[in-house]
Amino acid sequence: MMAWQMDAGKVNMKTIKILLADDNDGFRRVLSLFLEQQEHVEIVGEAKDGVEAIELAEKFHPDLIFMDLDMPGRDGFEATREIKLRSPHTKVVVLSMHGADIYRRNAWRHAADGFVDKAEMKDDLLEIISREQRRLAASAVTVETKQ
Repeated sequence: MMAWQMDAGKVNMKTIKILLADDNDGFRRVLSLFLEQQEHVEIVGEAKDGVEAIELAEKFHPDLIFMDLDMPGRDGFEATREIKLRSPHTKVVVLSMHGADIYRRNAWRHAADGFVDKAEMKDDLLEIISREQRRLAASAVTVETKQ
């Protein structure tokens, strides 16, 4: 007989580890402050370019990365593809001022898990974080065998 280990109707939320990648220091700082106000969120690193994003993703193994497109060195498209090759379970969501469909399609082609237009991002980011927390909580449910 199998038994699920959960409190009655209550799921224990796992803290979600997030990496931010954007070359704009001010934007990264504001985004970090906003995200840190959310429950069960930990900012594990901040990258200023695509190369650093790849390095920090390898070092910290974040659950979720918010990736800008326009960065020096390797852009967000290239960094996303490399991160997804190395760590396919890490979710990468592109944040961009370029909301046109061509950028969205290019993000999907480079293995991005999502795309958010920076002009409309507050509610979208909260939904993405909530969805990822539910996914992580569901994967953390333990099963106990009773004899």
